[in-house]
Amino acid sequence: MTQSSVTISPDVVRAIVRNTVLAMPSVRGLVDHRRALRPRDSYKGVEVAVNGDEVWVKLHLIAAQDVSLTELGRAIQSEVRQAVSEIIGLRVSAVDVYFEDVTT
Repeated sequence: MTQSSVTISPDVVRAIVRNTVLAMPSVRGLVDHRRALRPRDSYKGVEVAVNGDEVWVKLHLIAAQDVSLTELGRAIQSEVRQAVSEIIGLRVSAVDVYFEDVTT
């Protein structure tokens, strides 16, 4: 009997995280940090590292100026954990949120 495996590309994780975050009304956008990092580590403000069945996420965001950044950050962490867990079945070990700017 041969062993089968399922491999999930970090690009898939990035897409799910990106779509989840941009669907939140108080998030105005993602900040592209690719020039400061290796291109495969970051995609439009979303960095991910997959290690076995765990995922680490780092986000660089622009937020609405009329919202508590602390509360928004916690909501983002919760939404990202839930989306990755439900859609991919991986455990999110950390979601680091960096607010780079605020706008109307």
